Amino acid sequence: MTQASDSRDSELAASLSPEASAAEGSSTCPPSADAQLPKANEGTADLAVLRTQVVNALRDWYVMALDSIASLLDGRFLQQPPKDLWLLGRHYDIEVQPGEQGWAGGYPPDVIDDFGRLIWCTYRSQYPAIAQSDFTTDAGWGCMLRAGQTLMAQALQLHHFGRDWGFSWDSALDEHVRRRQLYVGIVEQFLDDYTPSSTFSIQRMAAMGRQFEGKDIGEWFGPYGTARILRGLAHQASHEVSVYTTTDGVVYLADVCEAEFKPTLILVASMLGIDRVNPVYYPFIQASLMLPQSAGIAGGRPSSALYFAGFQGDELLYLDPHYTRPAVARRENSSYSQADLATYSCANPRRIALSRLDPCMVFGYYCATLESLVDLRSRVELLADDGVKVIMTFDNGHAPEMALPSETPASGVDTANTEDGQQALVTRLPETPSSGTSTSSSRSTSGEIVLEADCSEEEWVTEL
Repeated sequence: MTQASDSRDSELAASLSPEASAAEGSSTCPPSADAQLPKANEGTADLAVLRTQVVNALRDWYVMALDSIASLLDGRFLQQPPKDLWLLGRHYDIEVQPGEQGWAGGYPPDVIDDFGRLIWCTYRSQYPAIAQSDFTTDAGWGCMLRAGQTLMAQALQLHHFGRDWGFSWDSALDEHVRRRQLYVGIVEQFLDDYTPSSTFSIQRMAAMGRQFEGKDIGEWFGPYGTARILRGLAHQASHEVSVYTTTDGVVYLADVCEAEFKPTLILVASMLGIDRVNPVYYPFIQASLMLPQSAGIAGGRPSSALYFAGFQGDELLYLDPHYTRPAVARRENSSYSQADLATYSCANPRRIALSRLDPCMVFGYYCATLESLVDLRSRVELLADDGVKVIMTFDNGHAPEMALPSETPASGVDTANTEDGQQALVTRLPETPSSGTSTSSSRSTSGEIVLEADCSEEEWVTEL
């Protein structure tokens, strides 16, 4: 199942085009190691690529074996998969009608095409050393950061494209060129360097995590720490999409809206059990991925982070960040080819049973407008009224205490030499204000925001 050819990886990115054929859409996502390799020391680079291919192949075999054994033990191996599939708020009926042939890979082309448009952030290697360390790869410790990047990337795609989009890499039509440039611009925010446009690079996330979480670079990050890092980076960059985080499950609307509403990614970190997810939360996890605001879930199996984008029955569809590829070299926006960014997409949905999930996870919801936020609140409250055990509630006021990283570099910006000798900014956040510290200056003058909306009974709730 694992293949390493350039041509095969090029086929993966074809799923970004609405004209992709069914055969292309059903291709797998091989954990290959093709990317922009350094010209010098090609023998060393080739050895590194070969080693990466072997490790990725072993990972691929391990995951397939683990999933197969789990399916046998759960009695799901010979069962017919449910015909209903949900992917980031979109429903697909994948039932094969009598007389029809099944699809390659088990999914119809429209599902493969939709899944293939997700931006897939994975381990990378051969990038400039992270400041104050010798790490040139995040393999083995950065999986949750990568899952967080993937979640943030989907929020940015929702921000720029919504759920209906596609483009052809080779088209000269203005709309295709515009979408291609936007897509590349999103991916560039996650490239592995200190360039200002790499807002959410692994270097910046690790540096901010060192200040926020007190973790040395190379230590594993948890879901909540990753959510705080994304919030801090978005805030310091004055990003077009704001990030709001909560750990107590309460979304304080006055803090989200402040003086003027801004497109916002709401990250809800929650612990849904002890060793495994409590089954009482299964319906909410599924309902969350049915919401039109869903940007996915960063979670995983124990000690192994994953990004969840949808579900089919009692299994979640996921992207796995545990595949190492060489870092992609930065260039002009219009200079990237389809093959350059092929390793940022995957056309092979994999599934994991809800019973095998780690209970700690971060739920992401992107609200483009105030009306979308009102709708999210109404839908969650409707779920609660319908008897679903929800993990989030909404409050019209401010949080008792709200800490945000400083916007000014004077509050703490270190510099460090990158591999090419240039000075790179290393984010260093101020300490979280202690209890009693006033933060009213960062809030709106209004004490609370009233968001009320009527939401009648809807079919998507009864689907559960």
